Amino acid sequence: MAIVHTRGFRPQLYRESPWYATIAPLLARFDDLARFPTQSELTALHDELVAARGLPALRFVETVKPRKRPQRHLPIDPTTLYEGRILERGEVPTRSDDWHDLFNALAFITFPRAKRALHARQYRVLKSRLPEGALRLPNARTREQDALALFDEGGICIAAAHEVAPELADVDDATLRGWLERGAVRVIPFGHALYEHLVAGLPCPFGAAHVVALPADALRRDDLLDRVDLALSQALADPHAFLVPSEARGNALTNLA
Repeated sequence: MAIVHTRGFRPQLYRESPWYATIAPLLARFDDLARFPTQSELTALHDELVAARGLPALRFVETVKPRKRPQRHLPIDPTTLYEGRILERGEVPTRSDDWHDLFNALAFITFPRAKRALHARQYRVLKSRLPEGALRLPNARTREQDALALFDEGGICIAAAHEVAPELADVDDATLRGWLERGAVRVIPFGHALYEHLVAGLPCPFGAAHVVALPADALRRDDLLDRVDLALSQALADPHAFLVPSEARGNALTNLA
């Protein structure tokens, strides 16, 4: 069910919760606007922070609702679907003045490799399920598609020192909290729906957690997000990972920020 928001964009939103720390520098870029950034402003920010590093460029474009129902006798063109537009056309459909889509755009800027890897995999799975000349989309997602969507919307990354990472599979939250306080792990939100829940004053509904093992000193480096992005992109491209939603950690780490 979509969240109904009653509050519009507000400057310094990122001061309202420590969970915004990952995207706080990006949100701060829009403080002077006192309104939602436009698609062109988000594209300019992506150009500056992502494309300028030699990574693939993306444009955030207005989501246009079709005026009439698509004709069912025409074969489906995968390049017109959401993932197809990202991978084939380099454009991300983005609704104006919409919290969910704003946070999705900021996720593309924060985790450019990982987001691309996730949608590339979703695109491959979808195309494999569309026979030539198909007139309809599959009426249900596979478990792999569900697992990927769960991480895209509600995923978090636990960046952990190498000596700690192997123990995280079965650790309880109290122990994890202790490691967090000692600086042995960092909890980094990935899913854009997490922020949307924060805006609405709702608990963050974590759908999945992924552990990234790094040298202990990397947890304190300025390039931590870039390292996490690269590691996540490799994990998301692994055909043996993110296959089953039930393997996710569930509603853990609720108050660990």
